[in-house]
Amino acid sequence: MTDTVPSTRDEYLHRFLEDQLRIPCVHIQLTQVADKSPTVYEGSGTLQLGKSYGVKGEFRMPKPGSSLADALMQSAMPDDFELGQLVREDQYFKLEAVTSDGVQWTCPRVAVSERAGQDCCVVRFEANFVENLTEAEDSSYAARLTYIEKLRLPQNHRVDETGRKGSRFIGRDGSKGRLANLDLTYIRRFRDDTVERSELTVHAVDGSAPPRHFDARVGEAIMFCSALLAQPICTEVAHGKLRSIRFTQHRPVHEGLAAPPIQDRFSEQDFYKLATAYYEHACTDGDVERMSQLTRKIGSLFDMSGASMAAIALSLSVAVEALAQAGQLGGRFKATPKHLAVVESIKTTVLKLPELDGLSKQFGEANELPDKRPLAERLGAVLSLLGAGGRTIDALRLLRDVGAVTPEEIKAWDKLRHPTAHGSWDPLDDSMQIHFDDLYKLLTLVYRLVFVHIGYEGKFEARNVKGWPVAEFKGKEIQAALNFK
Repeated sequence: MTDTVPSTRDEYLHRFLEDQLRIPCVHIQLTQVADKSPTVYEGSGTLQLGKSYGVKGEFRMPKPGSSLADALMQSAMPDDFELGQLVREDQYFKLEAVTSDGVQWTCPRVAVSERAGQDCCVVRFEANFVENLTEAEDSSYAARLTYIEKLRLPQNHRVDETGRKGSRFIGRDGSKGRLANLDLTYIRRFRDDTVERSELTVHAVDGSAPPRHFDARVGEAIMFCSALLAQPICTEVAHGKLRSIRFTQHRPVHEGLAAPPIQDRFSEQDFYKLATAYYEHACTDGDVERMSQLTRKIGSLFDMSGASMAAIALSLSVAVEALAQAGQLGGRFKATPKHLAVVESIKTTVLKLPELDGLSKQFGEANELPDKRPLAERLGAVLSLLGAGGRTIDALRLLRDVGAVTPEEIKAWDKLRHPTAHGSWDPLDDSMQIHFDDLYKLLTLVYRLVFVHIGYEGKFEARNVKGWPVAEFKGKEIQAALNFK
């Protein structure tokens, strides 16, 4: 049982959730992200924090003598944006703010605007988040993630809570379990108030040290198991002697067709098995600071409530392709140097055939299609496909042969992938149940592919079958059959 009463920290969070958190600062410095001669703004002011806007603020400072000259020079500069760059890097500023107690708040990229007056200028800034980093004397490994949304975790934990207005809640509205080397506790707090929120707390066990940014990896694992693209609005982390607090602008969750991999009422054990497998894989999945490669491929599937059925089908189909060609699974379909050498020999032999000159002339005279490339060039492109590899259908057939996916799921993917990509798929009202069945087969296929990558051993809901029965997945056996290392 967990007894909770409002604390000073709660009041701090309440003000943030109500868009009313204010942090007076004796010094605010904004430094342009530029290699040479960066612009610097300095002054005192107040950081305004709220879930609706993140962080913003303003302060006054004496008008810089070169302000007008700088503005004229900036307007005369050529547009030197790099290809694909939405905003030039030097358009951002680094925020460093210090309170009277010496607490430092930072953000690496804030947007800044200046309004010049006669004797001074007003500097305004805003960003999605702000963070406080400190050093502690004692070493510890723990994190607390605060969400606005209610997460889909098994309710196996009894909560006894007193609200800030004296109300009391007693009942099962929380979850406890072991996620890898972390003890996890989830509770829903202040249910009858405007500051209702969820808190996910994790502590390292047995003196183990989780990797840096383990809090983000925990969030990804819960996202996958809950099928919710929910992001914490406050993240508190202790990693060794490092302590951090981050307030982040809230991004509303839009639930779509995707349902959690398992929702069975007795799924507590398998939920934490799945979360552990996903977490451990994410911790080794590339060097992305805030999000693993696996999450990048599937995260958008959990935020498609306003999308059309065709867009959902296309997104699921593309996710299948991305997962089939990723990691060790994708490595099974890359041509070896020996293979590529043989393909090159075939191309050379075919393109040197004596009959090719005459056939090329005949082809040029007969060809009335828009593609006017010479026959030799087009043959070279076709023969190069012999070394291309990486076809999604080949990966799916291999997975079918080892029992990882079903023929019906492959058929649904093959049926929808090309028409949805080319805009020719038109769902019909009298076939709507068939369309939904196909979409859930695709969703199940996506989950199965993730299970292969993370080596999940446990139960899941097979939404490729009518009634969505609970099925078993043997990820380690499948990885062994595929010769995963």
